Amino acid sequence: MKNLAGVKEADKDIITELYMANIPMFTEKSKGEVPYTKIGKVGYWTFHRAWYYWIASCKEKGKGLPLKEAIELHEKEHPTKGNMGQTIRSGGHCGCPSPVEYGAQPVFNEKLDKQLYGLGYKKTYSKALDEEYWSITYGEISKLCEEGKLEVDQYVNCYHIDDQIGLNEFVKAITN
Repeated sequence: MKNLAGVKEADKDIITELYMANIPMFTEKSKGEVPYTKIGKVGYWTFHRAWYYWIASCKEKGKGLPLKEAIELHEKEHPTKGNMGQTIRSGGHCGCPSPVEYGAQPVFNEKLDKQLYGLGYKKTYSKALDEEYWSITYGEISKLCEEGKLEVDQYVNCYHIDDQIGLNEFVKAITN
């Protein structure tokens, strides 16, 4: 994909890329370095154009791509780049780690709370946020899941997508 940072006619390329991926378009003014007026939306996912890639994000908790499906997408063959994980990057990570290594987000619920308490973790109160939160990272939760110490639903809620093939395949993954 072209680097569209500062390109005044960026919408032309954006409209083409969204159309080719069958992503419905909506009007929204850019807040970044790419001067666009078009974004895409599919289900809970929103697509914003960045420099040379798309940012696909899902703000709705627990509605991202489930870990099992994220792994399948990551490992799927890409016709020119090895696997899709090289162009559909979990969390936007430039190292292209698998969704497991990236540390897919857990679904925080009562079941996870009980398991974390059982493992000796405690919630911490933040005055700034005016709420309690778990003093454990997503990466630590992923590791505990891999070790069989936690059983929790996990999902990936943000990707950076570097080419049209990846954008097309990502849309297929989230709509199937």
